[in-house]
Amino acid sequence: MSKQQKGGMRSVAHYVVEFAVILLGISVSVYIEKNNAHDYKESVKNQSLSRILTNIRTDSLDFEFNIKVHTPAAESCQWMVDRRANLAQEHPDSVGKHCSICILGQTIFIDNQEEYRTLQNSGLMELIDNDTLARALQAKYVQHKFLKKLEEACGDNSNNNIDVFFGSMESTPDMGYFLDYIPMKTWNGTELSTAYIERLTAQGALHGLYANYMRYRLEDDMVLSEWIRAEIGKAE
Repeated sequence: MSKQQKGGMRSVAHYVVEFAVILLGISVSVYIEKNNAHDYKESVKNQSLSRILTNIRTDSLDFEFNIKVHTPAAESCQWMVDRRANLAQEHPDSVGKHCSICILGQTIFIDNQEEYRTLQNSGLMELIDNDTLARALQAKYVQHKFLKKLEEACGDNSNNNIDVFFGSMESTPDMGYFLDYIPMKTWNGTELSTAYIERLTAQGALHGLYANYMRYRLEDDMVLSEWIRAEIGKAE
């Protein structure tokens, strides 16, 4: 083999090695870039989950307060219904107290879905390893919509009764507040119609249903929080 041929073969080998090095460098760069992109998405996902965890803590406080309002409100509505035939025999303050809690026992549930929607719309839900967690998150915020509908129905029903309530219940200087925001009143003796009492039956049912769903959501959120902490912990 001539020197010229040997030189040509070395040149070809040199180019092959150089091309292989370049190709390897590109492959490594692409791999690193993909890993960095994945790590970034994981970081964003975990940040969103951390914020959702914070929101759940706030929701829990909201649920606990709402349960404290709507549970006795349901009981007060039932108290009125049970005594509808003999209300005149009850103390006016007792009638006024229970009617006040039943009608004025309203709450405002703050449904913050911003972080969940960000997670959902960005496609980062797919990065959640725990499929049960992903489904539970979806179920939570679907149920939030239902809770808001129940809350609105309770408020609407209360508004339908408000004229009769203010026409038959009066404030007195010595009457306090239930849970520091529901003013207690006393009954002025105005006859309460059968239709009004029947609406109190519906009001009590709404209060009770709302309180029960709040309890279920509070319990489910405790489990959901554990799943979120486990998911976040995988990256730590």
